[in-house]
Amino acid sequence: MDKDNRKYRFCFIDYMWYVAEKWSEREHNNLNGRMLLFLCWLFAITIPLGIPLLFRLFSWIIAFAIVMILCFLPDLFCQLRYTAGRREALRKYYGKMKHSGRKLAKIVLIVIALTVANFPLMFHFGFIHWA
Repeated sequence: MDKDNRKYRFCFIDYMWYVAEKWSEREHNNLNGRMLLFLCWLFAITIPLGIPLLFRLFSWIIAFAIVMILCFLPDLFCQLRYTAGRREALRKYYGKMKHSGRKLAKIVLIVIALTVANFPLMFHFGFIHWA
């Protein structure tokens, strides 16, 4: 298959990445796609789910090492997934998007809601205790 005719499948992660990239280009800030995916990964998955589970299953040194490795996964994912061809395909696919700031705010609010919802579940299942 020729590189120009390559078909890409887009998902919600691509949408999140593109919205943050578009916002970063417009506002000249540091919240680019890679940073947004890292923050979503950190606050919606790693901190509420990964850290209590890992510290319960392993000793604190091993759990800390695994958590540090988990923190680098979004960066590695972005380097491998968002090549120049894929970025161009995303620009063509989402190119007519308007109001990227509103869409970015919705994404951030969804992540906050997931993070807040994870904590009662963790209390319920016994991963977090009142001391």
